[in-house]
Amino acid sequence: MTSKVKSIDSNDLDQEPSDDCALVLNQELTNFEDVLNKLGGFGKFQILSLVSILSLEIPAAFGIFVPIFLGVPPKSWTCVNDTFEWTLLANESCSCPGELTTTLDTSLVAEWTLVCDYAWVSDFITSFQMVGTLFGNLYAGSFADRYGRKYACLGATLLMFLGQVCSAIAPNFYVYGAARFLAGIGFAGYILISAIYSMEFHTTEYRQVCGSVGPWGEGVMLLGLLAYLIRPWRHLCWATTVPFLLILGFFFVPESPRWLLRNNKVAEALRVTDTIARLNGKPPGTVQLATLKYIAKNEIKMQESPGSENGKVKTVSYLDMLRNRDLRFTTICLMTLWFSWSFTYFGISYNIRNMSGDPYLNVMFLGLTDVIGYPAGLLICNRIGRRKSVAFFMTWATVFLVALALFELIVGLISYPQLLLAFCLVGKFGASGARGCIRTLTGESYPTACRAKGSGLGGVAAGVAGIVAPQLAFIGTYWPSIPFFVFALVSIMGAVVSFLLSETMGKPMKEMNTENKKDVPPELLKENNSNGLVTRL
Repeated sequence: MTSKVKSIDSNDLDQEPSDDCALVLNQELTNFEDVLNKLGGFGKFQILSLVSILSLEIPAAFGIFVPIFLGVPPKSWTCVNDTFEWTLLANESCSCPGELTTTLDTSLVAEWTLVCDYAWVSDFITSFQMVGTLFGNLYAGSFADRYGRKYACLGATLLMFLGQVCSAIAPNFYVYGAARFLAGIGFAGYILISAIYSMEFHTTEYRQVCGSVGPWGEGVMLLGLLAYLIRPWRHLCWATTVPFLLILGFFFVPESPRWLLRNNKVAEALRVTDTIARLNGKPPGTVQLATLKYIAKNEIKMQESPGSENGKVKTVSYLDMLRNRDLRFTTICLMTLWFSWSFTYFGISYNIRNMSGDPYLNVMFLGLTDVIGYPAGLLICNRIGRRKSVAFFMTWATVFLVALALFELIVGLISYPQLLLAFCLVGKFGASGARGCIRTLTGESYPTACRAKGSGLGGVAAGVAGIVAPQLAFIGTYWPSIPFFVFALVSIMGAVVSFLLSETMGKPMKEMNTENKKDVPPELLKENNSNGLVTRL
């Protein structure tokens, strides 16, 4: 005998679903993974959303790495006093008894004479940009969890754009430093939210795609070409703002339905699922409002504050995450992983301009390691699992970094610049592959209620590494082997820590960690067990 389910429209959102409805839902669509599979899994909508969201990795790559070219000092200066003028090499500039000038305006160092007592300014501003990423990771996650993924991603992108524009028109290095700080906030917010935003539209088997197919590496390579063709630094800054026109694609991507359900916006979530069904070639009404209401009801019940009014969604704070034993352990492990890959990645990347050879070609090689590394992370991550993939790539980086350090101690790599560059790039390939795997592992390890916050804390750890790594590279000018040994040590630490986390491949995205039962009301555990239903979004 077949039970009939009463149709529920947007005016019935405050009513309890019927028992017949609960029975059917329990058999067919028990979580949002099932809903996505019902809507076609990976279809036209998923492809369009990926392109729209991740295409902005191109201007993001421009913004974070353009200081490599903006801060290059000129090879020679003209020293002018009252009676004479003569040419000095870069390392002789401080001996000028008059005023230093140059006919070149290819870098901010030349325009603002950032040499001698001001030689530290350019690299300091690069680190200051990374300080901005700390704030971006810290606050973007909270904003995304409270106001939605779409608005958070859009706001972060606009901050990146504003930072690039202000950099191009900066009258002095103080304004330029503030602009880079702003760009750092936007960059971190976009990188953090874009992965989560796109991931929440995908089923289990395709989530790794979101962290591995973006055109980040292509953006880095394109930056090397642009910097070669456009030498004046202000013109280069303006050129890097053009790809921000891709932001128009955001207006065609709806809000994350997972976030909408978690915040009891069921009618809006239904409109999103209808859009997905239409683009994926599924008939209208493939997913009913009753289905979404049932999933949202169970999720909200799990997230209710103790003693609060029924239906009030609990806002998970950073303090709540630290109080929960499982979330605290997961966060510490993931922050360690983010620090590990970022320390190696940015340590090599920002030191690329100090290596021999053509700097523009070197940056293009730098991007090539990302172009190869990210898809490699996708292929391996979906075959052997998230944890083993992270360990594999971090160990790969460690092997080549240790080899670099040993070669430097034994024979000295200054005499073999091509070998130094090759080993650095192959080592960076390992960090690039680990990045995509870690982003996916992070998104799958947190519930929707604190997924953005958890990823933000990982980004904070990466930002700290991004600040410290360039300074360690500076030590390498005196003791060349030390940075490579430190990078290797941190990298292998990440490989070991990855095995302390739970494997997430092939599992629904978490909504509530119920392993620590003292954090869950006993009556709720009893209800879930009796229903035979584990509700996850």
